[in-house]
Amino acid sequence: MKINIKILHASCCARNSFIKNQLERLANEHDLSVHIEEFSEMQDTLIYGTTEFPALVIDQKVYPYKHYQSDTDLTTLLKAS
Repeated sequence: MKINIKILHASCCARNSFIKNQLERLANEHDLSVHIEEFSEMQDTLIYGTTEFPALVIDQKVYPYKHYQSDTDLTTLLKAS
């Protein structure tokens, strides 16, 4: 099953971020199928109810990236989805 991930950035942050690269690398290492989208426009990010950026939306649940930025924590989130 494919894991749907959205990366929510502040409007000043560039797309194709290190976060996307990290998620893709972890998915490959653990044989997980992911679909990743990145958003930085205010109208796209506010619908998720967070003001903490960057944030991850994994299967419609929001996670502040700074709380889950290690490879171990992200792998745990991905495998739990």
